[in-house]
Amino acid sequence: MKKVFVTILVCLMAILTLTLTACGDDENGTYYPTNGEMKTNLENGGYTVTVTTDLGDKNGTLLSALKDNEYIEFYWLDNAEDCEYFYNLLEENHANYNSLVQIENDEKFGNIVYCGTENAISISGIKVIKIKV
Repeated sequence: MKKVFVTILVCLMAILTLTLTACGDDENGTYYPTNGEMKTNLENGGYTVTVTTDLGDKNGTLLSALKDNEYIEFYWLDNAEDCEYFYNLLEENHANYNSLVQIENDEKFGNIVYCGTENAISISGIKVIKIKV
């Protein structure tokens, strides 16, 4: 009887730990997944995903994903100087985006530029915590 009680107690503690971990997710701040994680998330959401390192004379990686009218184009760039070029390119080529973001020399995420619809960005795994100043 004592073993059954201990087993039940251990199971309840494990469930409680997992539940509390999920509740604290919003406290972790902004998160940009790796291209592999983002690709998996989007494919699982029914998006057609392409990843390429062929950026002409620029160095980096582009992930693009499309599903009906929902899309995301996300650049991880080696050089901060290239961010403005891709930001302008995305702004010219897309009219119906919900987010167009450029981040340069971030200690955690490096140089990124992305554009997309709200649903595609959410499915990709991007989490941006907005702070009121």
